[in-house]
Amino acid sequence: MKSTHDADVAAKELRRWFAWLGGSLLGASIFTALALAGVTPWMILPAIIVGPGIGGLALIWLAITSDTNGAPLHGVAEPRVDAFAAAEPTV
Repeated sequence: MKSTHDADVAAKELRRWFAWLGGSLLGASIFTALALAGVTPWMILPAIIVGPGIGGLALIWLAITSDTNGAPLHGVAEPRVDAFAAAEPTV
């Protein structure tokens, strides 16, 4: 059973992912647009550092720190399924 606390935690986690990944995407897009607009070709360097550099590190950090496989907050354990029993064909 989901509660409003679970929804609040999920919304906070979603905002965190959007801020980090969206920010690096927006930053890389701005620097790429400046490079293509002719400001200077060297603007592609910050685009590479911000986009794949910071964005990649942020993705790894977010994946490590998010608790998607954690136990439910209310202390109710979810039923475990035996992998071998679930894979056996029923006759």
